[in-house]
Amino acid sequence: MPRRFRNATGPAVRRLRMERALTQDQLAARLVLAGLGNADRVWVAKVETRIRSVYDFELAVIAAVLGVTADELLPGGKELKRDLPALNEGER
Repeated sequence: MPRRFRNATGPAVRRLRMERALTQDQLAARLVLAGLGNADRVWVAKVETRIRSVYDFELAVIAAVLGVTADELLPGGKELKRDLPALNEGER
């Protein structure tokens, strides 16, 4: 059974959160303060594990909170090409 992903940014979000020594709760709190009122620890965990889709406006807020550009949250072409079938199958 192929892996099913709902977003391509999860691994980068997790890596950047950990580089900044933030817990999932801390990141969620910063996201709420930045305007994503529905973010909590479970929300962050689902994004990081690629279970939850990420809307474009959420991507922009996540990037701003982590101090990077949205491009830095997206995987490179080779990685995206590898994961594309699983991302497509993750659609519901």
